[in-house]
Amino acid sequence: MQFFDTMIARHSYRGEFEPNPIPREDLVKIVTAGIHAPSAGNQQSQRFYVVTDPALLAKIREIFQHPGVATAPALVLLVSKLLKFGENDSPFELQDYGAAAQNVLLAIADLGYSTVWTDGQTNFNKEFQEKIGSLLNLDEDATVRAVLPVGIPKTKGGQQLPRKPFDELVRFFE
Repeated sequence: MQFFDTMIARHSYRGEFEPNPIPREDLVKIVTAGIHAPSAGNQQSQRFYVVTDPALLAKIREIFQHPGVATAPALVLLVSKLLKFGENDSPFELQDYGAAAQNVLLAIADLGYSTVWTDGQTNFNKEFQEKIGSLLNLDEDATVRAVLPVGIPKTKGGQQLPRKPFDELVRFFE
């Protein structure tokens, strides 16, 4: 798929997935796309946890109840590590995570799979953070930002929701 075709084809899929396993080589390509995202000061604060183990999938599904997570053959958990610049915490870990997430979402679409960026529950629920962090043995300075279910959608033909008109979002100064 060409880049612009992939970008337009990428959409949020919130339904159930076929049980077909995702080949490891595709999962490697997906997270490699995230690794190649830009990061502040090249600190690379983003981390990726790929889960296909049935026992761990079951434990995550108990914590994170979502139709896609419940049926996906693979989960990619996007994690950020707190960055320090001198004495201060840096907000750049969120930008690093966002850039990595976009690359991962595009890679998933390019390979013909579907997903949805689920970061509401992960970012706003401290109990979720603690439970998932414990399952994954995360360091104290690491935060799960999103759980991406990856798979072949049971419902075919999804598409990106309409976008606002170009002229409403873009202004040229020429």
